[in-house]
Order: sequence, then C-alpha cells, then structure tokens
Amino acid sequence: MDPCRRAAATPEAFDRARKSNRKERMSSNSPSGIRAPRVRRRAALALAASMTAAVAMTACSHDSTDDSASAAPGATRVSAGLQKLMSTAPWSSGQWGLQVADLRTGKVVQSKSADSQFMTGSTAKTFAVSAALDVLGDDHRFRTPVVHSGTVSADGRLSGDLIMVGSGDLALGGRTTASGGLDVPDFDHYDANAVPGMATVTEEDPLAGVDELARQVAASGIRHVDGDVVIDNRLWDPVSIGGVPITPTIVNDNLIDVLVTPGAPGEPAKVDWRPKTAAFGVDAQVTTTPAGSKPTVTTESVSPGHIRVRGSVPADAKAPFVTTYQVPDPAAFARTVLIEALARNGVSVSAPALGANPDSKLPASAEVNSMPVSATYTSPPFKEYAKLINKVSHNLGANLLPPLMAAHNGQRTYADGMRIEKEFLTRAGVDPQAVSLVDAQGLPGDKATPSAQVALLRHLARQDDFDVFYDSMPSMGVDGSLADVIGRTDPAAGHIRAKTGTLVSSYQGKLALGTKALAGYIDAKDGHRYAFAMYVNNIPVPSGSVSDAIDLALKANRQLGAMAAAVYESPKA
Repeated sequence: MDPCRRAAATPEAFDRARKSNRKERMSSNSPSGIRAPRVRRRAALALAASMTAAVAMTACSHDSTDDSASAAPGATRVSAGLQKLMSTAPWSSGQWGLQVADLRTGKVVQSKSADSQFMTGSTAKTFAVSAALDVLGDDHRFRTPVVHSGTVSADGRLSGDLIMVGSGDLALGGRTTASGGLDVPDFDHYDANAVPGMATVTEEDPLAGVDELARQVAASGIRHVDGDVVIDNRLWDPVSIGGVPITPTIVNDNLIDVLVTPGAPGEPAKVDWRPKTAAFGVDAQVTTTPAGSKPTVTTESVSPGHIRVRGSVPADAKAPFVTTYQVPDPAAFARTVLIEALARNGVSVSAPALGANPDSKLPASAEVNSMPVSATYTSPPFKEYAKLINKVSHNLGANLLPPLMAAHNGQRTYADGMRIEKEFLTRAGVDPQAVSLVDAQGLPGDKATPSAQVALLRHLARQDDFDVFYDSMPSMGVDGSLADVIGRTDPAAGHIRAKTGTLVSSYQGKLALGTKALAGYIDAKDGHRYAFAMYVNNIPVPSGSVSDAIDLALKANRQLGAMAAAVYESPKA
C-alpha cells in the first residue's frame, strides 16, 4: 500500500495515541495514512508501533513554512495559568492562538492571536459536521435501494440485473446497534494502523446491512438472477482525498479487518479477518515475540485479491490485535459481498461473484430511479453519524459530507460541497477571510482563526438543535478522542466537550508537531458555559526522530487538556 494514502488519511491518529498511557489499552492496524492495528496493549507497545505510521505521514506531509500564525494582531489577554502552560519548553517554541468567550454574553474573556490563522487539524470537522447538520438535518436517513431491470417470472427468475444504488451511507448497517444507534468506540478500527495496539473492532456484523438487503430481495420473490449485480456509485463525481476513494457505497469503511491473536513467544500467532469474502484471500505469517516488544505487523496486496500479512506481535498483546487493509475498489468489493449475501439467502446469480463492477451496464440514472425496488436499507438518523465522525475523528465519514451536501442540493462534486459549507459558515457569522478549508477532515491546507472557530461554536449554541452537535463532541475524561486526556476523577472531567486536531509535518525543513488543536465548550466551575478554541502550530522536534514526534504529540494532548481544565477552574484572565 502507498504509505502516503494512509498518512494523508489520518491526521487525527496522534490524538488517540495518548491512550497508550493507560495500561491494557488496545492495539490496532488500520488503513489510514497513519492508522494501525487493534489490540489492547501497554503504552510502550502502542507508542513504538505508531512510529512507522508517523514515518509515512512525515514522508507525505507538507512543509509548514507559512508563518501567518506568528503575526497575531490584537491585544493578548490570557490568564496566568494558561500563560504558564504555554511559556514552558517545548511549548514556548510554537505559535499559539486561543480565544475563550462567554456563551451567554458573547464577551471574550481570554484571547491570544485570535485573528491569526492556524492549521486546524481535525477541528476542521466541526465546520463540516455543523454544515451537514444544517443542510441534511439531524434526522436525515440514508436509504440504500436495490432495484431491478427486466421482469421476474412466476418461479422467481429475474431476466435483468439487480442494481444497488449507493446513498452515501457510511455504516450501511455494519455499526447499527440493537437500540438503533451507531456503535462508536473510543478508538476506532479506522485508525488501527496509525497507532498499533489501540483500536478495537465493533461487535456488530460488518455485513449486516448487506445481508438485510439480500433477505429483502429473497422476500420479494426473486430466486435467481439471470443478469448481473451492479453497484451504482453515480450519486456524485468520483473523488479521492489523500488517496482514499470517497464513494457512495461503503462496506465496513471499505476495510478488511485483520485480527491477530498472539501465542507463546516464538510460536505463530493466529490470524483471522473480517468480513469473510471470496474477494480477498489472506496469506499470514505472524510470529509471537516476548512480552513488551513492539508489534511489526504490516498488510499489503502483492496481487489483486490477495492480502499478505507479515510481522510479529508481543505475547502480552490483548487479542485481537487489529490491523486493516484498505480495499482499493469499493464498488467491486460491495458487489462481491452482495452476491455472497444473496447466495446465503437463497438467491443465485448467473454472473461470477468476483471481478470488476460492471457499471457499463447501468442505464441512465433517471431510468434506474424508476425501476422496481426489491429492497431498501434505511439507516439510523444522521445525528448518529455526526457523533461517529466527531467522537473518533472519522476521516472517511468527514470527507463524505461535502459530496453528500452537494448531492442534496442537486450538485455533483466535492468542491460543490465545500462551497456549500463555506456558504453555511458565512450565514453562521464566520468571517470568510478567517477560514481556508480545502477538505473536511483537516489536512494541512485547512486553516482558521481562533475567533472564527469560536464564532461558529457560538452560532451553533443558539440553534434549536444545538444538543445534537454538542452530544456529538468527545467528552473530556469520558469518551472518544478525549477519554484519557485528563483523569476521570479530575474536577473538569465530563464538563468539557471539544474536538481535537493533530498534524505531524515538517516545518522549515525539520520534523515538527504541525498543529495541536482543541475547540469546543466548557461548563466552567463559575456556572457559565464558554466556547473556546486553542491552537499551537509548528513545534520543532529537536531530535528529528519519529518516536520523539509521537511523544511530543502525546504530551501536547495532555497540555491542551490541562489548559482546558484550567479554563474550567478559572475562565477569565
């Protein structure tokens, strides 16, 4: 796999690396530019394993030579507590910006370089998610239909094709819980390869939605398909962000989860994977190393349909240690698993299950829309997706939002969706000159001022559906990407809802923590709720080593957590 693909796709993984400080956490390997396998392990294991991911990210990163963050107009008004936290090494070497404002009065109570632009990292997701909630609505549901051409005979033979029409449903039933929500872990498999030893897989069957569609097709009376099965991915124009295809049809985040269970030192580890499908065979040779050693598991494809897994996991890794493989052709993958699901439900297909998606057989979209519907999968409400994207900083989910907004407005491109997002931000009172956003996930081209971020947060707090956005944010010391930033017994735990952002890049030709950011809401001890945004950009890594860059990112997580907790205790300068 091209390391740049995963690196670009995972700017947020370092936020979750902080969890390696807790004993018996998980270990993971996933397909995001810096994503890693999933399995609970010790801090040393997760930290060491993430080094290879950071190398990939560094190789693909932009050189952050822009110094706009250092030219901070406006008066500085920062409490002594925050100033102390910012002025000690190595934090004093970075460019800082922040703003804290009372939500009720709008009064700015702390400010530093608030009108200078900073790289956002994944705090950019707050802009995309809030725009999508405005455009789609929190109760929007994705409806994925299976339609058919031709006719169905009395004995159930379809003389035409079955067509599954992609709706942009990120989960497609693979995370839906018994209560009708989405399963949102603290550290998702999508980031498994970024920080090995951290991620977990959800309990739900990743093919649940596909199986439901197949059951409905069988219940409609179809027993055999004489034609083909086709995936219709024409809801928007093809687009990739950071090398990751952003497609209207997604199954298991377009990943194969590889699950490794260690044995005794020196013995082979057991390797399993999901979802099981003829689309991919797995050739695994993974050994077990002594407890406390670092994992070295890699996944790659040396030929179509074959995943090679090599490396080692320590004997004390909690099973399953998760690593992932990114599916290169999501449509072909979805077609194969749908044909297999049909077979499990008594529906045979004349066409072979393996091979490319035959989209040349698709008639015009208008014709497809008028075809008889054999099955429909309806998703949970969009507010559940907002929660998934914000809680775990899900990059693929975030990057689905611009084309979804475009399609909702009758447009077709990712750029159309970004324009819709910008229009929303303008209506929300955000100065258009204060933000520069080129994607929804938070890659290095995304910049914003602290005052712009706070303006958005204040606007959202005045909306009738504010609780939906608020509930989607990680709760510091409780869950999501902020679960372990402060202790669960800290007085501030549970009183701060915020989105994290992290980028490791190069600055002036050297390895650096490009950005560490935190933005959201604080229910302070004084009884007031505050909106806040904190950024630090371009902190050099003196040694130039990847392991030290990761350590710096972990420390920055705790530093901004401490700063937010300090605001909880004493909000005003």
